Amino acid sequence: MRTNFFNQIMDNPIIIKELKSRMRGRQGFINITCYLALISFFIVVIYVFLTTDGNISNSDPSFLQTVGKVTFSTVVLLELLMLGFIGPALTAGAISSEREHKTIDLLRASLLSARALVFGKLSSAVVFLLLLIFTAIPVESLAFFLGGVGMAEMAISTLMLVITAIFFCTLGLFFSSFSQRTLTATVFSYASILISFVVFSIFLFFISAIGSFNNPSTPIKNIVSISMWFLFSTNPFYAATLSEVILIDEHSLFITTNNLLGSSSIPLPSPWIIYVIFYVILTTVLIGMSVYFVNRPDR
Repeated sequence: MRTNFFNQIMDNPIIIKELKSRMRGRQGFINITCYLALISFFIVVIYVFLTTDGNISNSDPSFLQTVGKVTFSTVVLLELLMLGFIGPALTAGAISSEREHKTIDLLRASLLSARALVFGKLSSAVVFLLLLIFTAIPVESLAFFLGGVGMAEMAISTLMLVITAIFFCTLGLFFSSFSQRTLTATVFSYASILISFVVFSIFLFFISAIGSFNNPSTPIKNIVSISMWFLFSTNPFYAATLSEVILIDEHSLFITTNNLLGSSSIPLPSPWIIYVIFYVILTTVLIGMSVYFVNRPDR
């Protein structure tokens, strides 16, 4: 079954064509080099900043562990930020550019289904982002030499990065599936990301206000706490940071009782679990809608 699935992917001409065009020439390798150079630059800056304090011995194990954790966290958060910029840019013109070049009708007249077209465009972009993620793993592994970082943190961070890459590529493809212009799809993609952060801040403000209003009862406090936990877990930066804090303080990968309002009576899943489930569901919905819009005749 796995062999058949792999053969179906490799038999998709869209994937082969997009990957060859993306990696042909110098552009793809220049992008990878700049990506790694930017991450390395920030790591060097942070390391120099942490080691300039003359009161701290560079041979102190606890200090080295702190440097290792800061280095690892910086790489992961920086990758999450860069995926938010790169992902939509790779797919915002996937379908809309075919409309601009008047080739969408040729693709529809071919033997390719709308599903194969969508998965072909999406897979080629995701493969390139996965290449960026996995090429940065050796840079992340520098933290192992300093200490303070385990395989569990590496595995969870890699999983979150992969899910984030797939989601941002799907987001750009979704807007491209019904947009007539690539510029429109690109603007909608980045605007939706910006709006989501604004809406997140607004909801967080109102939930915090409700939770602190007139000393709420325990049931209301628990509901507010769970709502805030869910909101924090849907934000990539907060989810990654809170998951790391829980792993360090409670040595737990899956469950925590240290929620945001200080109540320890409700066990809650670690933010990375909610993050993965939420964005897998959202990505699946966006892919289904993208297939629908591509299959729908243009008006």
